[in-house]
Amino acid sequence: MAHQNHSLIQLQELESKGARVVAQALAPDASPSQVETAAAMLRELTVAAHQGDSAAMAEYQQLLYILSLSDDVATSATRRWLANAVYRVEERFIPCADVSTPLSEAAFQERLEREIAAHSRARHPMSQYVFAGLASPAQLRVFLQHQWFRTFRLYRDAADLLVNLTDVDEAAALARYLYGELGEEDEKRSHPRLLAKLLGAVGLEGDFQAISTMPEEIAYLNNRVRSFRNPDVGWGLAVFYVTELVVPGNHEKLYHALLQAGVSEDAAEYYKIHISLVPPRAKREWQLIARRIGDRAFQESFLTSLARHFHFETAYYDAVWKKMQGVK
Repeated sequence: MAHQNHSLIQLQELESKGARVVAQALAPDASPSQVETAAAMLRELTVAAHQGDSAAMAEYQQLLYILSLSDDVATSATRRWLANAVYRVEERFIPCADVSTPLSEAAFQERLEREIAAHSRARHPMSQYVFAGLASPAQLRVFLQHQWFRTFRLYRDAADLLVNLTDVDEAAALARYLYGELGEEDEKRSHPRLLAKLLGAVGLEGDFQAISTMPEEIAYLNNRVRSFRNPDVGWGLAVFYVTELVVPGNHEKLYHALLQAGVSEDAAEYYKIHISLVPPRAKREWQLIARRIGDRAFQESFLTSLARHFHFETAYYDAVWKKMQGVK
């Protein structure tokens, strides 16, 4: 059977000129000129998208999703090179956070807390609805299916951030996080495997080849990958902080909502294991951020990345919430 999350298979299904150009660049016998032609096309498409062309926006996000998140190893080097061409253009259009004067550590932390409070997932009406135990089984399946899409590849994003940490002690701190994320000595207890177990309990498949078709989800995932891969680690650390060090605070509410809906404690273990996690500032990974706070450039990158992440996350949550409201 053909590999579902294979870039060339997905590109063939799109049947667009842009997809054909990218497919030619990824072919085993592609010439350097074909690869550069694809890069030039992607750069032009990205510029048009950020200048207001909605069709270009949809096409470049779809192509970037295939380039960034496909699994075929043979094309990975070329796909990353092409994705980097898109990232550099995207970043020209991202509004930069105003940090003209370096913030003190206390002021930086205060601004960080203010931004997170203003955009907290816990305040979104979808989260409130699920926390209150109001979601039907069908609605919970929608919620959990999209939890899967934003979770099962997260360890790979963190691995990209790890590569950019040139300090061996910092790399060790993040490696310890990955060790826990992937089940320590038992790979069956990795967080993606535990989430797959939960999906199975509600009649869904934890498909590790899954491909999203939701535009807002694709854009969210594309931005997350770009941030983690950025050589300026402030981008990746901002998204890491808000997705891994802060968000698990919601998991206790999700755990109890699932129990109330009839899911067993064993099946809901993915959420249960996050309940006892220590507060963000007590985590050893916080030191990756704390030791950089005095650098104005880091503050700027971090806060710019944070704002960009929330921009995509809000649209994404709105889209999932609308989908949930469309089922009984």
